[in-house]
Order: sequence, then structure tokens, then C-alpha cells
Amino acid sequence: MEYISAGDIEKYSYCPLSWWLSRKERHKESAGVKKHREISEKAREYQKSATEKKKFENVVLYYSFAATVIALVGISFIYSSPVLSRVFIVVSLLWLLVAIYILWRYEKYALIWNRKIMERMMVVFSLVATVFSIFAVTFFLPPAYMLGYALEIASLIWLIVATYFLNLTLRNELKYNEIKKELQLPDGEIVYVDDLEKSPILKSEKYGIWGRPDLLIKTKSGYVPVEIKTGRIPKGPLFSHIMQLTAYMLLVEENYETPPYGILKYGPVIYKIDYDEDLKKILLSKIKEMRVAIMTGEVHRNHHRPGKCAHCSRRDICPERLS
Repeated sequence: MEYISAGDIEKYSYCPLSWWLSRKERHKESAGVKKHREISEKAREYQKSATEKKKFENVVLYYSFAATVIALVGISFIYSSPVLSRVFIVVSLLWLLVAIYILWRYEKYALIWNRKIMERMMVVFSLVATVFSIFAVTFFLPPAYMLGYALEIASLIWLIVATYFLNLTLRNELKYNEIKKELQLPDGEIVYVDDLEKSPILKSEKYGIWGRPDLLIKTKSGYVPVEIKTGRIPKGPLFSHIMQLTAYMLLVEENYETPPYGILKYGPVIYKIDYDEDLKKILLSKIKEMRVAIMTGEVHRNHHRPGKCAHCSRRDICPERLS
């Protein structure tokens, strides 16, 4: 079975004869293709900025936590209190019991909460219990001023490092928001960017189609494919573009999960196209028509609009042109 691309589905939906004539053309890099490459580069930059922002946020959190712990341990070496020592023994035991309880109920909670959240909770509970255990010992021992002062200096250094990474986080935040505003994308994580060299082709073995959406964003509602159109802005979403986007939604359904909708973006104008069975049936009927055309070689114009022919790039070689 010959695979049909989402781009060919768009061309066929616009005009079957124009699509048929395009099959004999050599690929040329048009202004639209160049513009798409620029958008893809911006999207990858946005994706990289989002990843770095998240990474630096975690580093700031860990360094700040470490600086706080070191500072408190330093204080515990400077100040001695048997009463506080006993309090920390009780608290550390309580924290350990809670950690053991969560570990015991892990399988149940893992179904409700994200696995990563559970792992972080276990790490935090274990760290806090360990710190409290250290306090229980150090508050009971005689003061050790030199060690205490050394730990306070160490905590200050860790705090300076945390401040450095906080600065990087803020810089990435500004860059992230700037690119997001420029691209006007919905909130979510970009998980796929159209790239001929790096992005895998999405395929549907069931329906024999393939394609690369411009973007795929993981939102709270699910995976949302985005098709960005350059050039003039139409009064509404064009049928051929809706068919192309529907093909991407079908590919996302088979390779990820059923998308709630797709996005058609014409410059600053954005249209949300809901993914439903009726739209899917129309797409499958177009794919069926294309397969018949490929087998028979009989293809004709599907409209009576001279203006549509006037704007067609293949009008000079079209035997059925109207103008």
C-alpha cells in the first residue's frame, strides 16, 4: 500500500487535478517553506528555553534547600541543648514513620499520583528525617564553634550558587515568555517540532498515511497538533487545511493518544478544530478517493471557480483551468 502524506491530502482537498499535477514536480524550496523553517527554529528555541527553565528551577530549589540545611547544622554545632536534642529525636522518628507508611502504600498512591511526585516525596521525607536525626545528635554534643562557623560559610557559598542559578532561571523565563508571545502558542509542553533531519515521521499503518505536524503540544486537555500557515489570512479556516490538520490528528491518535482538537494558525489568527468522528469520516473518504485516483489515473477539477484557478501555481499546465 502506497503511503499518502498529509500534505498531499491538503493538495487533493484543494483541487484533485492540482494535486495530481504536483506529483510530477520536483521539490522546490518556496518562501513558505523557508518561513516554516524559521518558525520551527523558533519553536525549538522555545522548547529548549522551557527545558532549561525547568532544569534551573530545580537546581535553585536543591541548592537553596542544601544551604538551609547546612546553615541549620552549623547552628546546631554552635548551640547545645539536650531538650532540643530529644525533640528532634521524636520528630525524626515521626518523619521516618510517615516515609515508611507512604512506601507501604506506594502501589495504591502510585495509581492516583504521578510516579515522579511519589519519588520526590520519598526523597524529601528521607532527607528531612536524616537532617532531624543529625540535629538530635549535634544539639546533644558540646559546642564546636570552628565546625559551626565553617558550615555557616559553606551555606553562604551554596546560597551564592543558588542565586547564580536563580539569575539564569529569570533570564530563561524572560526568553521563554518572549518566544511564547511571538508564536502565540497555547500553554503546554512542545513534544514535537517539524524537522526533516531530527523529527521522526508519524505514520498510520491502518490508513496508510504519514506526516509531520508543525508542532505537537502536550496540554492539560491532551496532545494538540498545530499547523501553521504562512501567507494571506483567509476569512475562515480553509477546508483543505482542515483536512490536513485532521490527518495530523489521526496520526497523533495512533502514535500518542486521541487529541481533543487541533489548531490552525494563520499569523495572529488561531482556529481550534475539534476532532470528532464526522471529521474523521470525511478525511477517510478523501483518502479512499485518492487511492482510486492513483489506481485509475483519472483525476479532474472539483470546482467551478475561476478565481481558484487564477491563484493556482499549476494553472499553466492544467488542462481543465478556468482562467
